[in-house]
Amino acid sequence: MKKRLMPYQHWNRNELRDTLENHVERFCVSERFKSHWTKLIGDAFRSEHWNVLDDYNGCTMLQDHLHPDPACFVHDFMWITGHGGVVSDRIFYHCMISEGMPPKKAWRRWFGVRVGWYCFFMWKYLSKRDLKPITKTMADFDKYLKNEFN
Repeated sequence: MKKRLMPYQHWNRNELRDTLENHVERFCVSERFKSHWTKLIGDAFRSEHWNVLDDYNGCTMLQDHLHPDPACFVHDFMWITGHGGVVSDRIFYHCMISEGMPPKKAWRRWFGVRVGWYCFFMWKYLSKRDLKPITKTMADFDKYLKNEFN
């Protein structure tokens, strides 16, 4: 049986949350951006739909830009809990840019997750009838990003 990658199995919830929030706090982005991001991290830790220590495995198929990576964390949370799609991918893209990732590299990762969503993950959740609408926190973050960056 193939063992799942679980790089944070020896961390506790507080260590992971504090590290993620400390990373976000150091980024050169507006306080509103940071506030939306940390609210989404908080939602992930309160969610009944996933276990942050078991289900988050870092940047899947890629090397983490940071350890742990806040952009990958919120994106994994949204996808694993069935909230994936265009909103989660837009949030992911802007979070990667705010971490200092070059725009072309962020775009390639964004494109990869868009393809992954349409080719596999969307159908996985649709077949289980478990595709969830975005939460208020996700919608507020998305609205902020649209107003600020479009």
